[in-house]
Amino acid sequence: MTTYQYGTHSIKGETKTYALKGGSINLDLYLDKKVTIKGTKVPGYPLEGGPEFVDVTLVKF
Repeated sequence: MTTYQYGTHSIKGETKTYALKGGSINLDLYLDKKVTIKGTKVPGYPLEGGPEFVDVTLVKF
């Protein structure tokens, strides 16, 4: 359960947790895999103490 309600997935970085949206990328394909992502921060976030919100544009193994 989370206190924020944005993003379709989340990922833990080295120091932070990020909420993600994949747009045309199916993020379900990368569940439980170690990947590197590239994306842009969504303006106006984080909300209410939630994580940064990232629009993912590329996923690499």
